[in-house]
Amino acid sequence: MSATALPTPAEGRFRAVRALAAGWWLLLLRGIVSVLFGVFAFLAPGLGLAVILGVLAAWLALDGAFTLWQAFTGRPAAAAGPRSGPRSGTGWLWLDGLLSLAAAAALLLLPVVSALLLVLLVAAWSAATGILRIVLALRSGSWAMGLWGALGVAVGAWLALSPGPGLLALIWLVAIQAVLGGALLVGLALRLRRVNNDPTPG
Repeated sequence: MSATALPTPAEGRFRAVRALAAGWWLLLLRGIVSVLFGVFAFLAPGLGLAVILGVLAAWLALDGAFTLWQAFTGRPAAAAGPRSGPRSGTGWLWLDGLLSLAAAAALLLLPVVSALLLVLLVAAWSAATGILRIVLALRSGSWAMGLWGALGVAVGAWLALSPGPGLLALIWLVAIQAVLGGALLVGLALRLRRVNNDPTPG
């Protein structure tokens, strides 16, 4: 009976946390890069659209690459129990990373799209990754991850509902999201570092 028993919610959360903790330093890198991008966007708002799109695409690509690498490094820890895959946490990281890479590719390959479509593209990326991060937060019990996801959903919803004003505020909104989200990631990474060094549950 015990060999086939389903894991308790607490055990499921612990596996998700361990999957994240295995790549805590990648979360730290993502947070630092995110804050640096946000500061750069604040300090250079008058740059041309092409430069802004290039920097935004680079940020999304780095974030996606870090996320996929974290999903890869977290897989062994998550697979230790009977339920691995998306329910253990790494599956949501794979989706998060792939969405960020797809958004970066779209920005680079479609530089002549209309400004309205650009806003909607960023809105869709922000809302979709925000939802994935909220789900991952529920799996792992991390309030920082949940706040990060909620911030993304809020920014995405605002851009989608107000694409006209959103165009004018796009770089500012993305910069604010990058700085706040990056700070949350740094704090989460430092907490997960302690979990990784002391992996006993509870």
